[in-house]
Amino acid sequence: MTQNVASADATGTAEAASEFKRDMGFWGNLALGFTYLSPVVGVYTTIAASLAIAGPPAFWMLVIAGFGQLLVALVFGEVVSQYPIAGGIYPWNRRLWGPKWGWLSGWTYMIAINATIASVAYGAGPFLSALFRIENSPQINVLLALGILLLATLVNFGGTRFLANVAFAGFVVEIIATVFIGAWLLIGARKHDLSILFQDLRPADMQDSMPFAIAFIGAAIFGIYLYYGFEANGDVAEEVRNPSSVIPKAMRMTIYVGGIASMFIALGLILAIPDHQAVIAGTATDPVGALFLDVFGPFGFSVVMIIVLVSYLSCTISLQAAASRLIYSMGRDKGLPGYKLLAQFNRRRAVPPLSLIHI
Repeated sequence: MTQNVASADATGTAEAASEFKRDMGFWGNLALGFTYLSPVVGVYTTIAASLAIAGPPAFWMLVIAGFGQLLVALVFGEVVSQYPIAGGIYPWNRRLWGPKWGWLSGWTYMIAINATIASVAYGAGPFLSALFRIENSPQINVLLALGILLLATLVNFGGTRFLANVAFAGFVVEIIATVFIGAWLLIGARKHDLSILFQDLRPADMQDSMPFAIAFIGAAIFGIYLYYGFEANGDVAEEVRNPSSVIPKAMRMTIYVGGIASMFIALGLILAIPDHQAVIAGTATDPVGALFLDVFGPFGFSVVMIIVLVSYLSCTISLQAAASRLIYSMGRDKGLPGYKLLAQFNRRRAVPPLSLIHI
């Protein structure tokens, strides 16, 4: 009883002191979590590396990680229902375990989420280069990534309602694209049957030097990277209407929809890639791009690249929104250097401007 009263007091204090506008409903919150998780970004970014390590059985890491992350989401949903406060993991730990653990988890999460923002923006570079037929290089890729980050920042400055609308548009585009591309690959471009998901296609020397169990564990990057993101539903808790009820539902739905979409598009890709031995050997470094160009042709390839870039941009926007709320929440609690600046708030747009720029 004492714990529940304390929880209610902390929640009520946070809601009363919040400067955010509660302009986000269930669908906006689901869209934010889904585009942060982003099946297209997660699958396209990691599938080549995962297949190179373990071959087609890497697919099962999506199933294993999805089940495990659902259990985490159930716990997060319970916690956020008690503490619907901006910043997610940081304020939860701060109130459950104390300022020290909140500070440590906040810094860890901040480093992780900023690294993810950089990796997603940088990962969009090759697709952007392919779309505009630009010869890519590390320098060109950095410039393209900075362009993605600038566009994402401008969207986030639009406020909560605009963010929710953009996230929902990205959600719809990605769902439609996942269903269409996955179905096309499974129906019109499939080269293998389901038995390939149970075959160790690594060459004999690799099988001798590394047991398959070790390779399969190495392919865990497939599931770990992909399901990282549903906590974003709670990062914007002070902007959600009826957050204690809405956010836990949106978290679970993010895992359900994101997991099914990821498995569907991954299955289509794995069964359509013609030569898995070339991927494992490292001679086919971009199996996804080569497959799309072969299956959809030059014009269709350009359309697919546009859809992929929309997914990357939506993912970057959602990541940045979550990170800015975390930084603002820590600044508001005087937990970061320069906290006075990071805790500043634009009341007209209802966003923390310097926390957004700081990312």
